[in-house]
Formats: sequence, structure tokens, C-alpha cells
Amino acid sequence: MGWMDRLKQTAEKAAAEAGEVAAIGRLKVEIRTLHGRMEDAFKTIGAKVYDLSETGTQFPEEVGVLCKKADAFADEIKAKEAQIEKLKAAG
Repeated sequence: MGWMDRLKQTAEKAAAEAGEVAAIGRLKVEIRTLHGRMEDAFKTIGAKVYDLSETGTQFPEEVGVLCKKADAFADEIKAKEAQIEKLKAAG
């Protein structure tokens, strides 16, 4: 095998490896995108469950506890928003 053959073989190997790296990179981007879509779906599910809990739909206890925590966070947000309004009015 001459040096030209070795050079050609090395170039072909490098091209194959670069193609593999690019394919892996594309797949990783697709996986990240799918994780984002899955997270969005979970958020939508959570919002729907929360809405249903406010209408009196019965869920397992742990879901009810989580909904109550969300209510507490909403109350805290409202209180802080009211503080902001007071500070703006005083200023």
C-alpha cells in the first residue's frame, strides 16, 4: 500500500468519523427538543389538573397537596404584587 492509498484511507476514515459526529450532534439536538416538548406537555397537564382541582374534581391526595402548594404560591405572588403597588403609590 502506497502513501497515496494510506492518505486516501485516512481521509475516508476522517470523513466517516466527521459524519458520525455530525449525526450524533443532530440526534442530541433532537433529544433536547423532545425534552423541551415533553416538559411543555407536563406543564399543560399540570395546568389542566390544577384547573380541574378548582372545580372540585377529586384527585389522589398527593395531587391535592401539590395543588394546595400552588395556591399558596399564588397567594404569595398576589401579596408581593400588592406590596409593589403600595411602593409605587407611595413613591
